[in-house]
Order: sequence, then structure tokens, then C-alpha cells
Amino acid sequence: MWLAIGLAAAGVLAVIIELFVPAAGIIGIAGLGAIIASIVIVFQRLGNLIGSIYLAGVLVLVPVFIVLYFKFFPRSPIGRWLIIQDRQDAEKGYASYTPEKYSDLSGKEGASLTVLRPVGMVLIEGQKYSAVTGGEFIEKNQPIRVIKVEGSRIVVRQGG
Repeated sequence: MWLAIGLAAAGVLAVIIELFVPAAGIIGIAGLGAIIASIVIVFQRLGNLIGSIYLAGVLVLVPVFIVLYFKFFPRSPIGRWLIIQDRQDAEKGYASYTPEKYSDLSGKEGASLTVLRPVGMVLIEGQKYSAVTGGEFIEKNQPIRVIKVEGSRIVVRQGG
């Protein structure tokens, strides 16, 4: 019986490891194989009644163990060490889009930092922005003018 429980535990561990290690499913398949082997061992050694009870237990407990693992692992010492705890909040400057940053750009002039074909980088009032043209290409270091701003999309045209 202990062999079967050990195989089932090793199988669950292998399935969990498969989620972290890129092994093309080999570790997960080996884990499922270990779980199935533990069920077969119980059926062969202890009979149909105990085998059926064990099978029902495995079908219930394996998903429960996996869910509990992912619920409590992030709070464990190893989980805290492996998982980044810092949040990318807007207060810390991690916002990719803020309306205030783009709202007053319409009509401003600047220069193209890269070739815009039709997307590239522009410099407006000392700030770098990703911009798009109306379809035309603009060479590097050319004067540009912002013709409209739609959210974080900056549309520019060549010329001052």
C-alpha cells in the first residue's frame, strides 16, 4: 500500500513540476503514469473493493492537492523567493498609458528619431513617443507635427 501512495505522491509532484519546467509534457506524462501505476498496484494486490475506494480517493485527492499547492505555494518561503512580490502600480511609474501624458500633444511639433514606416519613434518636447503616420514614410531626423491623438495612439505628419 505504501508503494502505491508513494507512486501517487511522486506523480502529483511530477505534474506540478511539469507546470514550471519546459519538458514538452514528458514529466507530466511520467507523473500521470505513476498515478495510474499506483492505482493498478492497489487493484492487483488488494482487490477490487479496496482498488475502487483507492481510485475514488485518487480522483478526488489529486486535484485537491494540486489546487492546495497553488493556493499555499506563493506564501511559502520558496514561493516568496521565486515569485516577484513587487507590484507594478501606477504610483510607482508603471503605467503604460496615462491620458494626461498624451492629451496636450495635438498640434505639437517635434522630430522623428527613427524612420516611420509608418510606425516609429518621435521626440516631442524632449520626450520619446511611439507614433504612427497616416500611411506615408518619414525619414529619420525629419520635422513632424502631431495631427491627432487617439488614446495612446499619436498620429503625425511630416513638416513643421
